[in-house]
Amino acid sequence: MDILNIAKELGGEDFSDMIEDDIREHIEDCGEPFTNEEFEELMQSPTGSDDDVMEDTEAQTPSDWTLQKLASIFRQAQVLKDMIVEYDPSMERGIMVTREIMASLKPLQHLFDEAKKR
Repeated sequence: MDILNIAKELGGEDFSDMIEDDIREHIEDCGEPFTNEEFEELMQSPTGSDDDVMEDTEAQTPSDWTLQKLASIFRQAQVLKDMIVEYDPSMERGIMVTREIMASLKPLQHLFDEAKKR
């Protein structure tokens, strides 16, 4: 393992006596945070397009969704988004997270819009 050789070459306390398992464990414990691209890939639907997911959601929608329940969910989502914007020192990250929240609520927004038409 190249990392093991590099650690031994560096020497110093805790490096010269490292074994491969120690390095693997350390790498697993200190994983890098996801990049924006990796995060977006994880958020993408593994089964198909957003339209397919929305159609599947409609087919499985419980009949007890009411305008009041959906409105309550959207109010809570707004509270959450406001908190993120207020607490997160990174405006860019805060905006990205709030956009993802809204994107994840699209199936419910569709239900809400349909319920309002009735």
